[in-house]
Amino acid sequence: MTTSKFFKKAMVGTAALATVIALAGCGKQSASSSDTTTAASSSSVSSESKASKVYRTANKLIKDHDYQGAYDQLNSLDKHNAQTEALANDLQSYLSAKKAYNNGDYDSASNNLKGQKSTSTAMRNAYADLQSKVSSAQGTSSSSSSQASAKSSSQSSSSAANQVASDATSDSVVTAFANKMGFSGAQGYQIMPTGKTGNVYKFEVRQNNSDNTVASLIGIYQYNSQTGAVTKIA
Repeated sequence: MTTSKFFKKAMVGTAALATVIALAGCGKQSASSSDTTTAASSSSVSSESKASKVYRTANKLIKDHDYQGAYDQLNSLDKHNAQTEALANDLQSYLSAKKAYNNGDYDSASNNLKGQKSTSTAMRNAYADLQSKVSSAQGTSSSSSSQASAKSSSQSSSSAANQVASDATSDSVVTAFANKMGFSGAQGYQIMPTGKTGNVYKFEVRQNNSDNTVASLIGIYQYNSQTGAVTKIA
Protein backbone atom coordinates (compact mmCIF):
# COMPACT_ATOMS: atom_id res chain seq x y z
CA MET A 1 0.00 0.00 0.00
CA THR A 2 2.77 2.44 0.88
CA THR A 3 4.64 1.70 -2.35
CA SER A 4 1.48 2.22 -4.38
CA LYS A 5 0.91 5.60 -2.78
CA PHE A 6 4.48 6.55 -3.51
CA PHE A 7 4.13 5.76 -7.19
CA LYS A 8 0.89 7.68 -7.38
CA LYS A 9 2.57 10.74 -5.88
CA ALA A 10 5.52 10.38 -8.21
CA MET A 11 3.22 10.19 -11.20
CA VAL A 12 1.27 13.23 -10.06
CA GLY A 13 4.53 15.15 -9.61
CA THR A 14 5.75 14.16 -13.04
CA ALA A 15 2.49 15.19 -14.65
CA ALA A 16 2.60 18.54 -12.91
CA LEU A 17 6.16 19.10 -14.04
CA ALA A 18 5.26 18.23 -17.64
CA THR A 19 2.35 20.66 -17.50
CA VAL A 20 4.64 23.43 -16.26
CA ILE A 21 7.17 22.74 -19.04
CA ALA A 22 4.43 22.68 -21.66
CA LEU A 23 3.02 25.98 -20.45
CA ALA A 24 6.49 27.49 -20.43
CA GLY A 25 6.97 26.32 -24.00
CA CYS A 26 3.66 27.84 -25.07
CA GLY A 27 4.58 31.05 -23.38
CA LYS A 28 7.94 31.17 -25.10
CA GLN A 29 6.37 30.38 -28.49
CA SER A 30 3.73 33.04 -27.98
CA ALA A 31 6.37 35.57 -26.98
CA SER A 32 8.50 34.68 -29.99
CA SER A 33 5.53 35.05 -32.35
CA SER A 34 4.65 38.40 -30.79
CA ASP A 35 8.24 39.60 -31.14
CA THR A 36 8.27 38.62 -34.84
CA THR A 37 4.99 40.46 -35.50
CA THR A 38 6.25 43.52 -33.66
CA ALA A 39 9.54 43.52 -35.60
CA ALA A 40 7.75 43.20 -38.94
CA SER A 41 5.38 45.99 -38.02
CA SER A 42 8.27 48.16 -36.88
CA SER A 43 10.13 47.49 -40.15
CA SER A 44 7.05 48.41 -42.18
CA VAL A 45 6.55 51.66 -40.26
CA SER A 46 10.25 52.47 -40.66
CA SER A 47 10.08 51.84 -44.41
CA GLU A 48 6.93 53.93 -44.73
CA SER A 49 8.50 56.78 -42.76
CA LYS A 50 11.59 56.76 -45.01
CA ALA A 51 9.48 56.80 -48.19
CA SER A 52 7.37 59.68 -46.86
CA LYS A 53 10.48 61.62 -45.88
CA VAL A 54 12.06 61.12 -49.31
CA TYR A 55 8.78 62.13 -50.99
CA ARG A 56 8.75 65.42 -49.07
CA THR A 57 12.42 66.05 -49.89
CA ALA A 58 11.82 65.34 -53.57
CA ASN A 59 8.93 67.81 -53.69
CA LYS A 60 11.10 70.50 -52.10
CA LEU A 61 13.82 69.90 -54.72
CA ILE A 62 11.23 70.11 -57.51
CA LYS A 63 10.09 73.49 -56.20
CA ASP A 64 13.74 74.58 -56.31
CA HIS A 65 13.93 73.34 -59.94
CA ASP A 66 16.42 70.60 -59.01
CA TYR A 67 14.60 67.87 -60.94
CA GLN A 68 17.58 65.55 -61.32
CA GLY A 69 18.27 65.81 -57.58
CA ALA A 70 14.65 64.93 -56.82
CA TYR A 71 14.80 61.95 -59.17
CA ASP A 72 18.04 60.72 -57.57
CA GLN A 73 16.46 61.01 -54.11
CA LEU A 74 13.53 58.83 -55.14
CA ASN A 75 15.81 56.30 -56.81
CA SER A 76 17.74 55.88 -53.55
CA LEU A 77 14.71 54.18 -51.96
CA ASP A 78 14.88 50.40 -51.52
CA LYS A 79 11.12 50.18 -51.23
CA HIS A 80 8.64 52.58 -52.87
CA ASN A 81 5.11 53.39 -51.87
CA ALA A 82 2.46 54.48 -54.36
CA GLN A 83 3.34 58.17 -53.97
CA THR A 84 7.09 57.85 -54.50
CA GLU A 85 6.72 55.47 -57.44
CA ALA A 86 4.27 57.77 -59.26
CA LEU A 87 6.45 60.83 -58.63
CA ALA A 88 9.57 59.00 -59.86
CA ASN A 89 7.76 58.13 -63.10
CA ASP A 90 6.66 61.74 -63.55
CA LEU A 91 10.19 63.02 -63.00
CA GLN A 92 11.59 60.57 -65.53
CA SER A 93 9.08 61.80 -68.13
CA TYR A 94 9.82 65.43 -67.25
CA LEU A 95 13.58 64.99 -67.64
CA SER A 96 13.06 63.31 -71.03
CA ALA A 97 10.75 66.15 -72.11
CA LYS A 98 13.26 68.81 -71.02
CA LYS A 99 16.06 67.10 -72.95
CA ALA A 100 13.87 66.91 -76.08
CA TYR A 101 12.92 70.58 -75.68
CA ASN A 102 16.57 71.64 -75.40
CA ASN A 103 17.31 69.67 -78.58
CA GLY A 104 14.48 71.39 -80.45
CA ASP A 105 12.34 68.23 -80.62
CA TYR A 106 9.15 69.92 -79.46
CA ASP A 107 6.76 67.13 -80.46
CA SER A 108 8.61 64.55 -78.34
CA ALA A 109 8.80 67.02 -75.46
CA SER A 110 5.05 67.57 -75.58
CA ASN A 111 4.32 63.84 -75.74
CA ASN A 112 6.46 63.19 -72.64
CA LEU A 113 4.45 65.74 -70.66
CA LYS A 114 1.14 63.93 -71.13
CA GLY A 115 -0.48 61.81 -68.42
CA GLN A 116 0.94 62.94 -65.08
CA LYS A 117 0.64 60.06 -62.58
CA SER A 118 1.43 61.69 -59.22
CA THR A 119 -0.67 64.17 -57.24
CA SER A 120 2.35 66.39 -56.54
CA THR A 121 1.47 70.07 -56.93
CA ALA A 122 5.12 70.98 -57.47
CA MET A 123 5.37 68.43 -60.28
CA ARG A 124 2.12 69.65 -61.85
CA ASN A 125 3.46 73.22 -61.90
CA ALA A 126 6.74 72.07 -63.46
CA TYR A 127 4.83 70.20 -66.17
CA ALA A 128 2.68 73.25 -66.91
CA ASP A 129 5.68 75.61 -67.15
CA LEU A 130 7.59 73.36 -69.53
CA GLN A 131 4.50 72.67 -71.66
CA SER A 132 3.99 76.44 -72.00
CA LYS A 133 7.56 76.82 -73.28
CA VAL A 134 7.11 73.92 -75.68
CA SER A 135 3.86 75.34 -77.06
CA SER A 136 5.45 78.76 -77.53
CA ALA A 137 8.43 77.23 -79.32
CA GLN A 138 6.14 75.17 -81.55
CA GLY A 139 4.21 78.32 -82.49
CA THR A 140 7.41 80.22 -83.31
CA SER A 141 8.75 77.33 -85.35
CA SER A 142 5.50 77.02 -87.26
CA SER A 143 5.42 80.77 -87.95
CA SER A 144 9.02 80.77 -89.21
CA SER A 145 8.28 77.81 -91.43
CA SER A 146 5.21 79.54 -92.88
CA GLN A 147 7.15 82.75 -93.51
CA ALA A 148 9.95 80.83 -95.23
CA SER A 149 7.40 78.97 -97.33
CA ALA A 150 5.62 82.22 -98.26
CA LYS A 151 8.94 83.88 -99.15
CA SER A 152 9.94 80.92 -101.29
CA SER A 153 6.54 80.94 -102.98
CA SER A 154 6.81 84.69 -103.60
CA GLN A 155 10.28 84.33 -105.08
CA SER A 156 9.10 81.48 -107.28
CA SER A 157 6.12 83.53 -108.46
CA SER A 158 8.34 86.53 -109.15
CA SER A 159 10.80 84.39 -111.07
CA ALA A 160 7.99 82.82 -113.08
CA ALA A 161 6.51 86.26 -113.84
CA ASN A 162 9.89 87.53 -114.97
CA GLN A 163 10.31 84.54 -117.24
CA VAL A 164 6.85 85.09 -118.73
CA ALA A 165 7.64 88.78 -119.25
CA SER A 166 10.95 87.91 -120.86
CA ASP A 167 9.32 85.36 -123.16
CA ALA A 168 6.59 87.86 -124.11
CA THR A 169 9.08 90.62 -124.96
CA SER A 170 10.38 90.54 -128.52
CA ASP A 171 13.94 91.45 -129.39
CA SER A 172 12.63 94.34 -131.45
CA VAL A 173 11.00 95.95 -128.41
CA VAL A 174 14.21 95.61 -126.36
CA THR A 175 16.24 97.06 -129.22
CA ALA A 176 13.84 99.97 -129.63
CA PHE A 177 14.06 100.75 -125.92
CA ALA A 178 17.87 100.47 -125.88
CA ASN A 179 18.21 102.76 -128.89
CA LYS A 180 15.89 105.34 -127.40
CA MET A 181 17.83 105.37 -124.10
CA GLY A 182 21.31 105.02 -125.61
CA PHE A 183 21.96 101.72 -123.86
CA SER A 184 24.39 100.28 -126.35
CA GLY A 185 25.47 96.71 -125.83
CA ALA A 186 29.04 97.77 -126.51
CA GLN A 187 28.98 99.76 -123.29
CA GLY A 188 28.21 96.65 -121.23
CA TYR A 189 24.51 97.31 -120.65
CA GLN A 190 22.20 94.43 -119.76
CA ILE A 191 18.47 94.94 -120.37
CA MET A 192 16.17 92.44 -118.63
CA PRO A 193 12.38 92.44 -119.17
CA THR A 194 10.64 92.03 -115.80
CA GLY A 195 7.00 92.75 -116.59
CA LYS A 196 4.45 93.58 -119.29
CA THR A 197 0.97 95.12 -119.23
CA GLY A 198 -0.50 95.66 -122.68
CA ASN A 199 1.99 97.77 -124.61
CA VAL A 200 3.85 98.85 -121.46
CA TYR A 201 7.03 96.92 -120.66
CA LYS A 202 9.14 97.03 -117.54
CA PHE A 203 12.91 96.76 -117.94
CA GLU A 204 15.72 96.39 -115.41
CA VAL A 205 18.95 97.88 -116.73
CA ARG A 206 22.41 97.00 -115.41
CA GLN A 207 25.90 97.85 -116.61
CA ASN A 208 28.99 95.68 -116.25
CA ASN A 209 32.25 97.08 -114.94
CA SER A 210 35.38 97.09 -117.11
CA ASP A 211 36.31 93.46 -116.44
CA ASN A 212 32.69 92.24 -116.47
CA THR A 213 32.81 90.96 -112.88
CA VAL A 214 30.14 93.25 -111.40
CA ALA A 215 26.84 94.40 -112.93
CA SER A 216 25.59 97.58 -111.25
CA LEU A 217 21.93 98.56 -111.37
CA ILE A 218 21.36 101.60 -113.59
CA GLY A 219 17.60 101.79 -113.12
CA ILE A 220 14.18 100.23 -113.64
CA TYR A 221 12.12 101.66 -116.48
CA GLN A 222 8.65 101.47 -117.98
CA TYR A 223 8.56 101.64 -121.78
CA ASN A 224 5.44 102.10 -123.91
CA SER A 225 6.22 100.39 -127.21
CA GLN A 226 3.30 102.15 -128.93
CA THR A 227 4.08 105.72 -127.94
CA GLY A 228 7.80 105.37 -127.21
CA ALA A 229 7.34 106.97 -123.75
CA VAL A 230 9.85 105.99 -121.07
CA THR A 231 9.47 106.44 -117.30
CA LYS A 232 12.19 105.66 -114.79
CA ILE A 233 10.50 104.15 -111.74
CA ALA A 234 13.55 103.19 -109.66
